[in-house]
Amino acid sequence: MAELLKREKHYLVELGLTPLEAIKAGTRNAAELLRLEDHLGTLEAGKLADMVVTDVDPLEDISLLADPASIGLIIQGGRPVKDLKGWLPVETAVPSIAG
Repeated sequence: MAELLKREKHYLVELGLTPLEAIKAGTRNAAELLRLEDHLGTLEAGKLADMVVTDVDPLEDISLLADPASIGLIIQGGRPVKDLKGWLPVETAVPSIAG
């Protein structure tokens, strides 16, 4: 199941969505479907901040997002939980629990 979820956006592109549409389907559209768009789904002031930061271009090759090594930074609930690339100041970074 975890492998399927990691590749979900890649599958959406294979079914005909553009990479941007696939990303929106998993974020903004999912929040709207759950009627939580006032709280999550997009990066806006006052919303819960869950996001990934990568140095790859998912609009060129969305399958790269399935590779954990391509995700340099993860923010959950507004707090950093993974910073493999050292993109945040040391005092704000939280060690990864994934090892």
